[in-house]
Amino acid sequence: METTSSSADDTRSGWSPVLTRVRLKGGHHVVTRHGHPAAVLVPAAWHAEAGGAVTDTITAQDAVRGLAELLDRAHAGEHVAVTYRGRAAAVAVPPEWHAHVSSENPIGGDGAASAEVAEPK
Repeated sequence: METTSSSADDTRSGWSPVLTRVRLKGGHHVVTRHGHPAAVLVPAAWHAEAGGAVTDTITAQDAVRGLAELLDRAHAGEHVAVTYRGRAAAVAVPPEWHAHVSSENPIGGDGAASAEVAEPK
C-alpha cells in the first residue's frame, strides 16, 4: 500500500489525482492541516476489510467543496465515505484509527472491490 500526503490546500487543488490514486490504485493519502495529520483517505474496500464503520456518505464534489468540514469530521472520529459516480471511492478516517489498524493488521488488496455505504445526503 502506497501512502502519500499533502496539505489541505494542496489536496483541494489536486483533488482529482488524489481521489484517483486512492480509488483506482489502492493508495492511502494523509491530508494534513497546520502540519499535522487531519484525516486519511483510504480505499472503500480496504476500509470495509479493516472493519471500519461508515458514519455518513458524501459525493466527491461535496467533499472537495467542503474539505475543511470533511477533515473536521474525520479528525473528530467519523468515517465519511466519498462516492464517485454513485460508487464508493474512498473513506476519510481519523489518522489514529488508520495508524492503529494499519500497524495491527496490514491488509493487502487493491481496494477495487465495492463496499456497502450509506446513501449520500
